[in-house]
Amino acid sequence: MINIDFVLFDGNLTQDPEARIVGDNKRLTTFSVAINHPSGKEDRDGVSYIPVETWGKLAENCAKYLVKGSRVTVEGALRQERWQDDQGKNHSRIKILARNVRFENSKKQEAA
Repeated sequence: MINIDFVLFDGNLTQDPEARIVGDNKRLTTFSVAINHPSGKEDRDGVSYIPVETWGKLAENCAKYLVKGSRVTVEGALRQERWQDDQGKNHSRIKILARNVRFENSKKQEAA
């Protein structure tokens, strides 16, 4: 059976993107997106914070045009990181590996 690994969401960046070069000269840009949920009795915390990772030309464009508060639509895949700390304790976290990021409004574009 084939699994579907696809996510699509929109929200606002919680901070400026972090850009860096890793490994064999590969561009990586990461950022977090806040997603507001309708408030209701079942959902007391109305915001989710989603970590997003971009690579290559997409990473370059995200670093160039996005800033804290920028509204984006992210299309990508769910990934789980797993690691063990120095004390031997296992950790994991979920992140989104973005395939496409649509810039709804970019503060850097507006300033230009």
